[in-house]
Amino acid sequence: MEKQLSMPHIAKSIAPVIKKSSNLTDLIPGTLRTHCVSVRLNNAELSKLNTLRGNYAKGEWLRMASLQKLPPIIPAINTEAWKAFSEISQKLNRIALHIDSKSKESQLTHTELFAVKRQLEELRCNLLRADFWSVPREGNAEDTQR
Repeated sequence: MEKQLSMPHIAKSIAPVIKKSSNLTDLIPGTLRTHCVSVRLNNAELSKLNTLRGNYAKGEWLRMASLQKLPPIIPAINTEAWKAFSEISQKLNRIALHIDSKSKESQLTHTELFAVKRQLEELRCNLLRADFWSVPREGNAEDTQR
């Protein structure tokens, strides 16, 4: 006669299916969620929970929050920055196509070098600027600090 394992936290209908030689007998008691915790929220708290949880179920999000295992929040794409970088990229691609179409013997002109230098400086400036994400600005020729 086969001996039944005693598993107090597992429903009786599941216990007979698990055989003694199975590794599930070690895994289930440690990973199976058997405890239930309920919480009452007012309208403002429920609204905040719904905003914060995103696509997660309320209970799942509360569990992740209590265990400090929330997924990282990825900010939305800044469309203005995306447009600026795509314009610079297009200009650099046009310059690269022009340079590639030239014969190997011909050297770059000062105008071509200036165009490449200007686009690279604009790209570098936009990548390094901290205020790029708020207000786009063109460079001013005069000192505005006076």
